[in-house]
Amino acid sequence: MIPIRHILFLVSGVSSFIIFYMGLVNYLTAVEADTGMILLIFATVVASGTLLSTVYISKSITIPIEKLAQNMTEFSKTNKIRDKKPINTNIKEIYELNENFESMGQKVEDTIFVQKEYVEKLKEIDRKKAEFSSMVSHELKTPLVPILGYVQMLQKQELMGELNKQQLDAVDEIYLSALKLQRLVGDILTTQKLELGKLEFNQENTDITKLLNSIIKDFIPVISQKNIHLVKDNTENIIIFSDKDRINQVFSNLIKNAIDFVESEKGQITIGAKMDKEFIKFFVKDNGVGISETDQKEIFKKFYQIDTSTSKKRNGSGLGLAICKGITEGLGGKIWVESKENVGTTFYFEIPKQPIKVNSKN
Repeated sequence: MIPIRHILFLVSGVSSFIIFYMGLVNYLTAVEADTGMILLIFATVVASGTLLSTVYISKSITIPIEKLAQNMTEFSKTNKIRDKKPINTNIKEIYELNENFESMGQKVEDTIFVQKEYVEKLKEIDRKKAEFSSMVSHELKTPLVPILGYVQMLQKQELMGELNKQQLDAVDEIYLSALKLQRLVGDILTTQKLELGKLEFNQENTDITKLLNSIIKDFIPVISQKNIHLVKDNTENIIIFSDKDRINQVFSNLIKNAIDFVESEKGQITIGAKMDKEFIKFFVKDNGVGISETDQKEIFKKFYQIDTSTSKKRNGSGLGLAICKGITEGLGGKIWVESKENVGTTFYFEIPKQPIKVNSKN
């Protein structure tokens, strides 16, 4: 872009040169020397006047316009009108333009200031709300421990006396409901800790092969009941310095989801890990119903659940994948999903191989 000042000087310079050139030609070609001299002097005066008027116009118009343009550019970067350069001009239109800009800029600056205050207040409200939820969840978790303990004692009839079938079924139902409530409270507590940045991580050297074998062993009762396959795809000997319990938690949440969405007797779930430059890429793959593109954009949000006939049978809290996202990001990684409907789904999450700064327990 060419500045307006340069354009004015270019136009006036060309005009002055043409005027002076015409005066010089007339001087050289004039029949009478006096007439030629008068024309040359007149051309010189006009050319000089054109240049001087250009300088005046530049000071009166182009300089204020350039300052106004600089102020606008600076305002677009900082949103602050107070740091502008002062503009002095006698040109009515430029003066009014500058006044309107200052008025508009002041309103914008004040609005942004109020908006920032509003955002900070909202953050403070969210923080207090999260702390309150964490406190309530903790208070709910405390009485669950003795409830589960006494229910387990009732299930062992040699300790508390024999129960008939109807009584035993009721006790079993209480036990299952208490476990669901305990898991829900645990998920809420974990979510709140993630939001408050208080979830602690304990990094240590972890053998991935041993970790995957342990995870499969933990799920044997569940997959046996549904008659599905849970297998490992991991041929590399990988050691990672990270929190194995949190990695286990991510795997567990992803596997539980996969179990809910695969068919009995036909379902296959594959877990594994692969080296990928500076990260270890973990995955949980299934041959379930798949996830639509719309749901894939939302599933890592809190309380979001996929609306299918299969998912309606589930009793999850909708926090599992949000927790997975929070843990992987807390460990310096990321999580994502690739899926095709009626084909299957693969969840991937990456975690750095090398130690990183985390919220440590130590």
